[in-house]
Amino acid sequence: MQRKAYAPVAALAAAVLTVGLASGCSTGSGTTGTGEDPKSGESSPSATAAQPGKFQTLPEPCGKVSRKTLRTMLPGVDDQSDQDAEKTYDGQPALTYDTDRRVGCRWSLEGPDGPRHLSVDYERVVSYDPEVSDDDRARQLYEARASV
Repeated sequence: MQRKAYAPVAALAAAVLTVGLASGCSTGSGTTGTGEDPKSGESSPSATAAQPGKFQTLPEPCGKVSRKTLRTMLPGVDDQSDQDAEKTYDGQPALTYDTDRRVGCRWSLEGPDGPRHLSVDYERVVSYDPEVSDDDRARQLYEARASV
């Protein structure tokens, strides 16, 4: 029986990629020779860029709420054992996948009057519109969420 000849997959993929890059990088077609950008988008030279936001990072949320506030919001926290009280005061960081944009912390306490929960979330807003500042965009988002 005679074996069939075959090209290794990696070599074949490299050959196809090379041919694709060579044919996709041609120049000269579609240019007018004037040196102008043929794209349809137009940018205004007189447009001014908005100021960036005040904050480049977010605070650590579990450390931002004082013990006095936690005692007020979660009555009975001091009635727990020292170890449980410390765990309650420490809080539980919220699950987030982008800590540059959103962070949070949650505190919970089972008390005689039922469960009590407190959560604090911070979100850093970034405006992708060069004419709208980050602070203005944050204000717009806040107003939209507050009116719901």
